[in-house]
Amino acid sequence: MKRIQYIAIYGGLIIGLMGCKKEVADPDSSNPNVLPPLTHEGKNTFGCLVNGEVWVAYVSYAIGGSQSLENQYNNEDSSIHLKALREDDSGNLERIDIFVKNILNTGYYQVYTFDNELRGFTDYSGNYNCGLYNYNNELLRSVVVTYLSSSERIMSGTFEMDLINTSCPEDTIRIREGRFDCSY
Repeated sequence: MKRIQYIAIYGGLIIGLMGCKKEVADPDSSNPNVLPPLTHEGKNTFGCLVNGEVWVAYVSYAIGGSQSLENQYNNEDSSIHLKALREDDSGNLERIDIFVKNILNTGYYQVYTFDNELRGFTDYSGNYNCGLYNYNNELLRSVVVTYLSSSERIMSGTFEMDLINTSCPEDTIRIREGRFDCSY
């Protein structure tokens, strides 16, 4: 009798397990080693390749909560300023800034450079002079807004740019496959 009970219990478990479906999770957009997916949901994600290496906005903790992506939207001139901060495995910080004006629709835009004065990349870990990279009007600096909804207050897009360091002119940063999805 006990044998029949064990067979019934184990048989029920096997049948129950066979009916289970394994859920496939979406890629983890907070993983600092994987580019976030291209989304249009206001997830506040930001990532790119910096000189061929994955760079994702990520800080483990900040006072008041993680501030890996800040954005400031100005209704007067339809501009947005994205400030993405990344903490590497050693605790060093890097920041990418993108400023675009007159965003009225989806489409192609140039990063506004303030006469080549806008800093695009800052490396806070090393030599300060050789850790600052600026936009230049003669170099690549494009943003493609792929989704824009003023009612949802969401802006998403892609970007790529080349940045120079005037203190170390032989040093250029190439940013490719950039993507952002922010709520403002």
